[in-house]
Order: sequence, then structure tokens, then C-alpha cells
Amino acid sequence: MINPTYGILLLIVFIGLICVKMPIGFSMAVTSLAYILFTGRLAPSLVAQNMAISMTSYTVLAVPFFIVCGQIMNGVGITDKIFEFAEKCVGHIRGGLGHVNVFASLIFSGMSGSANADVAGLGQIEIKAMKDRGYDADFAVGVTAASSVIGPVFPPSNPMVLVGVATGTSIGALFLGGMVVGILMALFMFATVYFLAKRKNYYVAPRASLSEVLKSFADSFLALLTPVILIIGLTCGFLTPVETGCIACAYSLFLNQVVYKKISLKELFESIAEGMSACGLVFLMMSAAKIYSTVLADQKIAEGVANAMFAFSSSPWVILLLINLFLLAMGTFLNPTSGIMIATPILFPIAKALGMNMVQFGVIFVLDLMIGMLTPPTASVLFVASKIGGISFERGVKAVTPYLIALIAVVVLINVFPALTLGVPNLLLGGYAW
Repeated sequence: MINPTYGILLLIVFIGLICVKMPIGFSMAVTSLAYILFTGRLAPSLVAQNMAISMTSYTVLAVPFFIVCGQIMNGVGITDKIFEFAEKCVGHIRGGLGHVNVFASLIFSGMSGSANADVAGLGQIEIKAMKDRGYDADFAVGVTAASSVIGPVFPPSNPMVLVGVATGTSIGALFLGGMVVGILMALFMFATVYFLAKRKNYYVAPRASLSEVLKSFADSFLALLTPVILIIGLTCGFLTPVETGCIACAYSLFLNQVVYKKISLKELFESIAEGMSACGLVFLMMSAAKIYSTVLADQKIAEGVANAMFAFSSSPWVILLLINLFLLAMGTFLNPTSGIMIATPILFPIAKALGMNMVQFGVIFVLDLMIGMLTPPTASVLFVASKIGGISFERGVKAVTPYLIALIAVVVLINVFPALTLGVPNLLLGGYAW
């Protein structure tokens, strides 16, 4: 018989370990092991078994390839070319470099798939260029921080890969749904930049000639091909996610060693080592999350949360609102990888009970967590952008608020209109995505 006290203690111990700054993976593993040993409800051998099982899925192999690909692409030094191409395309619109900032982040997302990589790499170029052109630091920091969260939503996206692995959802369908939502995020940010720039009466740069645009496009063409290759490979059905990750790594190595030649072999190996180190952390969390989800299932935590929500309201819209609020709150103090590993065994069964498509919910899941990275008290992306821009964190919060409103509007739209996330996957993948 289930003792509800165990479930409560399970959550309290886990939260307590996080509060004392124990890494998330270790917090899940220690909490699960303590539960197993203390209650005697599960065999201790389940710890080793679950850790092994979490690594046996073929799709799991896609994770290290995408992570390492992002590390290599960050080191190749293509950000200048991307920024220049973006400036030639949209630099003449009111708000100039603000639009360039968003457009460059949309393009660069295909190279990194990481908000922190975007703001730390491309963000330094963007903020410096904006300040040099007369834009105030607050405006530059706000748009740079906000645009960086496009990356983990637009393919290739590491969080989408993790959601697909953790839930068995089609990674190709998640990529296609994220592509549409990423473009939608960029459009809403364009509108916000234009509104703010018009109010501040910023200078409008002259339009680049067609020949200048074409020359810049040619210079950055090979780098821009990365997301195209990945999406075509996944949607046409002749590449698995693992094979796509392998090709992404091989292509990034080709750009580094043959085309751009920006970093030495030593720097290349350092980038790969950083990527493999990140993979180790992700795999630790994945194996610990498998044990933790087994413990949660034993205590029927997911059913308890679902029953509590349905007891609060029978309206699917109210429950969906509660889920979104929970994810937004979780994103404020957990990185996306941790949030995915912790929340998927609890929230995805509830989403299924509501009749939601897992592709739609997966995209909503990732977007909510990314918005949390812009929201205090933690707001890691905003903190980095504020440091680069030389302003206080408090000023950064005020600067990013209009973009948070725009991103919340996108969340509302994709919750209300499933076709925004499911239309393209269904068109290209048929009923498999629904």
C-alpha cells in the first residue's frame, strides 16, 4: 500500500538537495536510492538496471552528436559572417541592428542550439555593434537576451532531442514544429523591436544593394546549409536522428578544417572535449532521471498531480494553463536539460490525458523552459547579456520585459492553435506526426 508520506518526503528531500546546490543528477540519484533503501518497496538492483536501460535506446546516441556539433560550430568562427548577412538583409528596417540581432540569432540557432552559446558568442558581437552605432545599452541587452532563446526552439535543438528521447516522440516532428514556432518568435520580436525603435526614434540605415546581399549570402552559404541538411535528412525519412547527428558533426568538421580554417587542431580537440564533458552531465541526468521516474511511478506522483489538477478544475484549458505556469516557474531556476529530465515523467502523462498531441506539447514544454531563462530570479541568459552590455541585472530585467510579453503571446498562440506546431510536421510526415 502506498504511504503518501513517502511521496511528500521524496519531493522535500529532492528540493532540499537542490537548495544546498547539489547537482541535479546527483540529487535525483541520491533521493531515489534513499527511497529504495528506506521503504523497501523496490529492489536496490533497480538502480543499476534503470541506469543501464536509460542508455540502451539507439536514439540516445543522437544526443552527444548534436552537443559536440554545437561546440565545434561555436568554435569555427562563423558568427561574423552570419551577423554581416543578417545586417544586409534587415539592417535598413526601423530598429536596424535590433532586427539584425533577432535575424542573426534565428540563423545562428542552427549552429548551436543553445541560448547560452548564442548570447555568449554572437551576443558579444551584437551588443558591441549596437552600442557603437548609438543604440543604448539597455535596448541592446534586452533584444540580445530575448533573441537568444530562439536557438533551443529552432532546429537543430538539443532540448528537442532530449524531449524526443525521454518521451519517445518523433525528433523530426519536434524539429519541424520548433521551426515554425522559432520563426513565429522572431516575427513577434521584430514587431517589438520596431515599436521600441520608433518610440526612441533610432536612426534608419540605408538599404543594402542586391549585389551586397548576394555577396554576403555567398560568403555564409555553407554555414547556412547546416539546419537545411538536418531538416531535409529527418523529414525525407532516409536519415535517423542518430545519422543526422553524425552528419552534422562531420559537416561541422568539414567547415572547420576545409572551408573556414578558423581554429587549430588543438582548439578543435578542446571544443570536442568540452562537448563530451557536457554529454557526461546529460547522460548522468538521463540515467538518474530514469531511476527517479521509476520511484515517482511507484508512488504514483504523476497520477496524484493529475488528480489534484482535475480536482481543481475539470476544464482542460485551466489545467493546460496550470501546466504552462508550472513550466515557466521551473524554467526560472532550472536549466532546460534539468527541467526536461525532472518534469517529463510527471507532465507528459497529464498532457496525454488531456488529449494533446505530444509534438505540440513537446514544443510548448521547451518554449516555456526557455522563457524561464529570461525570468528572475535566476535568468541565466539575461545575466550573461547584462554583464556583456555593462548594465545592472535590474536594468536588464526592465529591458527584456517587452520581449517577454511578446514570447508569452507566442505561448498563448501555440496552446490555442495546435496547427501552428502540427501543420508542417503533418504536411511533411503525414499521420506519423499527429
